[in-house]
Amino acid sequence: MIAHYLKLVWNRRRANGLILVEVLISFLVLCGIFGVVAYYATNWRRPLGFDYHDRWSLEVDIPQATLDDPKATAPAFATSQRLIAAMNANPAIEAVAPMPNTPYSGSMSRTGFRLADGNLVQFLSSSTTPAGLEVLGLELVAGRWIEPGDDALEFTPYVITQSLARRLFGNENPLGRTIEGYDDHGKLETLEKSWQVRRVVGVIRDYRKAGEFADDRLAAFRPQTFSNPDRGWAPWSYVIHVAHGTPAAFEEGLLETLHSEAPEWSFTLRSIEVERRNYIQERLLPLLFGSLLAGFLLLMVGMGLMGVLWQNVTRRTQELGLRRALGATASEVRRQIIGEIVVLTAIALALGAVLFLQLPLLGVLSFVSLGVFVSAIVAASLVLVPFVILCGLYPGWLATRVEPSRALQYE
Repeated sequence: MIAHYLKLVWNRRRANGLILVEVLISFLVLCGIFGVVAYYATNWRRPLGFDYHDRWSLEVDIPQATLDDPKATAPAFATSQRLIAAMNANPAIEAVAPMPNTPYSGSMSRTGFRLADGNLVQFLSSSTTPAGLEVLGLELVAGRWIEPGDDALEFTPYVITQSLARRLFGNENPLGRTIEGYDDHGKLETLEKSWQVRRVVGVIRDYRKAGEFADDRLAAFRPQTFSNPDRGWAPWSYVIHVAHGTPAAFEEGLLETLHSEAPEWSFTLRSIEVERRNYIQERLLPLLFGSLLAGFLLLMVGMGLMGVLWQNVTRRTQELGLRRALGATASEVRRQIIGEIVVLTAIALALGAVLFLQLPLLGVLSFVSLGVFVSAIVAASLVLVPFVILCGLYPGWLATRVEPSRALQYE
């Protein structure tokens, strides 16, 4: 039967070409929408690795003249320490830690190097203090966290996420291992100073700073220095853990305190919970807009499909009438019309799936797993096939209204 339907579709390939193109475009659009949904849903199920409740982010705008003047480095470090002490003295604040990459912020400080196999690894790199573990609510799974005095060691201790540990060392124990980089020729990088050695001292659960919808799990934390400008700069952002139930009114008093400590610096205080809500809205609104466009596209395709099928049925009066005259029942004629459109849809879906799967095969979206693409194809098919069948019901019903006597008028 399928072979017969394929033959009928082929014999009317010119008339069916428009239908195939419409279904193909609709399928690709649906694959894109469902691909984003599947990607978001997959990432949403993963743990964030940090706690955003009762957390605030503080952004500090340090004058450029201070950053450019080597003589101002030591005073900037001292000012940063006074800011931390002032925040810790606030009764509403339970802990505070410098953090260049606060959750849900647009800042993203990355470190990248090549492995021995030539592959480039990039990960989120954050400098912080011993209080950073409690401030973010991170979970230590092996080794230790950053401790006082780590910024003065001969090497730089690193606390990395589980995903980064697997990426760098596979299933081997990462504790005590050195993170080594290689140049484009596979030669081990040359370090000028001993503190540039990156040594793993601890492992935490994956820290997805970018939020629920992102799959950015490679991250590392290192000590924040307040004395050596070669090993870092004065922190420009902080994460603050406030006591539960602290009203937003504490913001004004805290900012006044900070301005008194650093009159030439500017401060911006934001609730991370509010930042999270804004982040989710910013990601879902484009998806909602795209879904509405896809819905209108399907509506237009459905109307066009019904029109084309209705026209085909009108032009095939002789053929359908002869089938009825030869003993075909109304249900058999209806199944023929529906069967042809289903076969035509299957061809369009096969072509669309091949085109859509070129993205992971070519590495265009390497950060998206193959399962996301497969899920998008399955979801788009489950939506499009019933929709096409629904659009073919009315033309199929019209085909059953053709009387055998109508075919004799052409004889």
